[in-house]
Amino acid sequence: MSPQFLGNLHYHDPRSFRRHPISLQVILVTEGIWCIRRPAYFACSYLVRTDRGLVAIDAGMDSGAADIFRALEQLSLSPQELKSVLLTHWHNDHAAGAAELKSRLGVSVHYAAGDAPFFTRETAAHGIRAWLGEKIPELGVLVLLRGLLEEAPPRAVTANTLVQDGDLIAAEFRVLATPGHTPGHVVYFHEKSRSLFCGDALAVVGQQLRLMARPVTPDLSAARTSALRCLELNPQFICPGHRAPLTQNVSAEVARLRNFLTSTDAWPLLG
Repeated sequence: MSPQFLGNLHYHDPRSFRRHPISLQVILVTEGIWCIRRPAYFACSYLVRTDRGLVAIDAGMDSGAADIFRALEQLSLSPQELKSVLLTHWHNDHAAGAAELKSRLGVSVHYAAGDAPFFTRETAAHGIRAWLGEKIPELGVLVLLRGLLEEAPPRAVTANTLVQDGDLIAAEFRVLATPGHTPGHVVYFHEKSRSLFCGDALAVVGQQLRLMARPVTPDLSAARTSALRCLELNPQFICPGHRAPLTQNVSAEVARLRNFLTSTDAWPLLG
C-alpha cells in the first residue's frame, strides 16, 4: 500500500516565533503504524500500536514533545496509551521530545550505551556555544545547527534500558546495532509487521532507498556494515528518520542497494 496522508496540522511554538506556525503531517504507513513528519526538515518519528499499548520510535524535534502530542490528538489517541519510546540516536531531530514524554507520561525510554553520554548531556557544550544553542528555535534545518552547537539534546533523558544488539524491546521490536551515523545508533525491527525503523542508518529519497549523506556519516566503514545488516532483514516497510516511509517496491530497492554496497567502496556525497 502507498503511505496515506491523514492530515496537515499547524500549531504555534509558545517559546519562539509565535507568529510562525509549525507544520506537521500524519501519515498512515500500514495498519497500526503512523509516521509523524515535519515537512520543514522532513524529520520523521513514528507511532506503533502494539499489544502492550503505543510505542514511539524517536520523539520528534520539539523539546516539549509537541509533535507527538499533536499527532496523538489528530489520531484521537490518548497520551496515556503511549508506553515506550525507542530512540535510534541522540540527534535533536530524533530525540528532543524524549525527556518531556518521560516526565509527563512516565513512559519508558530505551537507547544504546554508545550514545548515552549525549542523551545524559555529559557531552554538552558550555559557555558561548551553549548560550547560542539555547537561543536557536527548533525550526527546520536550524535544529541541526542547535545540535552541532550544544553537542547534546536540549534536555537530558536517562534510559530505562540500555539496549543491545539482538534485544527484544516492548515484546515486538528487535534491536540491531547500526553505528556509523553516531557511535550508538540502533534500529528497531518490528517483527510482527516486518517494519524497519532505521533512523539515519538508511535514507529514502523519492521512493528510492539510499544512504545518508557523506558529511553526516562520520564512520563510513561502520555505516556500510550497518546498512548491509539492515538490508539482510528483508523488511516489508522501511521507515527512515527523514522524508517518508518506503512501502512499495521495497524488495527491489533492498536488492538494488545491497548490490551497490557490495560492488563498490564508493559512498555518494549526498547518499
